[in-house]
Amino acid sequence: MKVAKRNKEVSAIDQLRREMDQMFDDMVPFSWLKGNGGRMLEAWSPDSDISESEKEYTVRIDLPGMDKNDIKVNYQDGRLTITGERKKEETEEGQDFIRKERFQGSFYRSFTLPEAVKEDEIKASFKNGVLNVEVPKSEIAKPKTIKVI
Repeated sequence: MKVAKRNKEVSAIDQLRREMDQMFDDMVPFSWLKGNGGRMLEAWSPDSDISESEKEYTVRIDLPGMDKNDIKVNYQDGRLTITGERKKEETEEGQDFIRKERFQGSFYRSFTLPEAVKEDEIKASFKNGVLNVEVPKSEIAKPKTIKVI
């Protein structure tokens, strides 16, 4: 059996990885690193799923802890836009957080859909912290076969 020797020196590739991690931590608005102060922007982006069937497109977005009155859904020029705001929770006086990972503040999601949708029949529902938007497809004009006589 071969035993791997541990080298106490940091390899060049490990040093490069650390420097790149630091560079990306400085570039992004939120960092999980304790040393970076755990900065967070006011905007966040909730997770979403988009699916397609023969009849419609379906967009599902996870928005736990939100109220449906704080969510807006718009469709214009082939773009479905979903915005909202998760309000800041009141904290008890004297309560210190050990870790705070849940986002708060406004969010914005935008999805480009084909123009062949029935704009007037788009439906949005909100249940158990999940926004479900159903976008029905329009009837696409089928080519007509013309008989040559």
